[in-house]
Formats: sequence, structure tokens, C-alpha cells
Amino acid sequence: MFRRKPKVSQDPLQRGPTDPALGGVSLVLPVHNESFIIETTLRNYVGELGERVSDFEVIVAEDGSTDDTKAVLERLEKEMPIKVFLSDERKGYQKALKDAIGHATKPWVFIVDSDYQFAAIDYWRLEPHRQTHDVILGMKAPRKDPKYRVFLSWCYNALMRFFFKVPYHDMDTGFRLIKRDVLESIAPDVGYMTFFTAEFVIRAHYDGKKIIEVPVPHYARKIGSTTIFFISSLFVICFKSFAGLIRMWADFKRRGILKRGPMTDEHKQVEQEAKITSTSETADAPAA
Repeated sequence: MFRRKPKVSQDPLQRGPTDPALGGVSLVLPVHNESFIIETTLRNYVGELGERVSDFEVIVAEDGSTDDTKAVLERLEKEMPIKVFLSDERKGYQKALKDAIGHATKPWVFIVDSDYQFAAIDYWRLEPHRQTHDVILGMKAPRKDPKYRVFLSWCYNALMRFFFKVPYHDMDTGFRLIKRDVLESIAPDVGYMTFFTAEFVIRAHYDGKKIIEVPVPHYARKIGSTTIFFISSLFVICFKSFAGLIRMWADFKRRGILKRGPMTDEHKQVEQEAKITSTSETADAPAA
């Protein structure tokens, strides 16, 4: 049976202000070779969110660009309230994103791809769910990428649902709002899969975090081309992705995570008591 295509809500957007009680937001943008679009992306996001989100900061994590991206960001840092972190080496998306998260200081982290395929105004589709969820995923509705990428993404998500028994359909989205403490506790363990967000979502699911997918509009790339999914490298990307998925599944199965299912409050209490007991026994053990 085919799933009905997600539809974007037609209800009017409530464009702020945000509730200060929910905490501030760090907008994090990983950037690599986006000299032609990064200024548009930053000006739109800062313009939309800067005065409407209480306690707001913008973190731009540049990842070893070989075009004029660094020069553009150095100029924009003098003109706009943004924090720019440059890298002379190419770290790769996963490591660059982990490092970028480390610069965030607010209770919530809004991670957005820098190619402006998501509009800044659609942050407000995610905002209401901060009251009830830990991880809020902007589900592309519909996805406006080349057909081969849409197909590969569909297959990848279907495989993850099959192997890990999770209900999500767009786990590799580039538009996500996440509690910072959840990111900090789970991100260090991410490393099996090629794509950070997909693995993070699965780990968060089994850690018992509250996750929701919210349909948001997705737009075709306006300028430039993808810096990751070159057709010539698709076989290698697909092979690495599938191999990582299988390794992670085998690890979860070995540790009994799949059989246990998502962690409940009772699971967490038992685990915490086990850690306390283990620490106490180690401290009481006689010296050698």
C-alpha cells in the first residue's frame, strides 16, 4: 500500500514572537562551496527570525570551500549578526556538522542546509511543536530535487524503516529543529551512516525522544549544483550508505536494542540504577 503524499498545512503562519519560556534558538548552517547562494540564505533567515525569535544566534560553519565562499562569509560577518567558523580542511558533512553543533549555545538548535531549498518563513511550521517534542523534522512536501535523488532518498528511507522499524519518511531532511541537550547526548555516537540526520533520528527514536515530522515546502535549487550527489559518485555513496546501515543494524541487534524497542522512562531508570551500582562497586573494590 502506498502512503498518501504529505500535504503542507494551509493554516496561516503565526510569525512570532516566540515564547521566551521555550528558550532561545541557534541557527546552524553548514556551508561548502555555496558562494553564489549563501548571502541570500543568510539574509533571508536573519531577516525572518532575527527579531521574532527571542535569544537568537546564527552560526555558519564553513567546511573547506574551494570557491569564494570564505570571502563572502568574511564580508557578511562584518555586516550581519552572525558567527562564522572557517576551516582550511574539508572535514566532510558529518564531522563539520558535529563541530558546528559544538558552537551552539542556545537550548534549541535549528539546523538548515545552506542551499536555500527551504524558505526561512517555514520555520514557523516547526515552532509550535517545541512545546511537545524533542526533535522536529521538516518533511519535504513534495521534494523538488532531480528524480534520481528523489528515488534514492525514498529507497534509503524505506530501508531504514524496514531494518529499524521506525515510522519516519524523511529522515535525511535538511530542515530540523532539535533540543540542544538531545543533540549533545546522541551526536557523539553517530558514525555508522553517511548522513548525520538519518542515523541521529534512529538513535533518538530508540532513546525514547519525542519526534515529529512536519510537512514543509521544498524548492528546487535556484543556483549552482549539489556538492555531494554527483552522478559519478553515486555508486560509492549508495554502497557506503547501505554498508553503514547494515553495520548499525547489526550493532543494534547485538546489543538487544531492536528487541527492546524505544527506551521508556522505566528503561532509563533501570539503566541509570545499573550505572550507579557499577560506579559504587568500582569505588568500593579493594586496591590491587
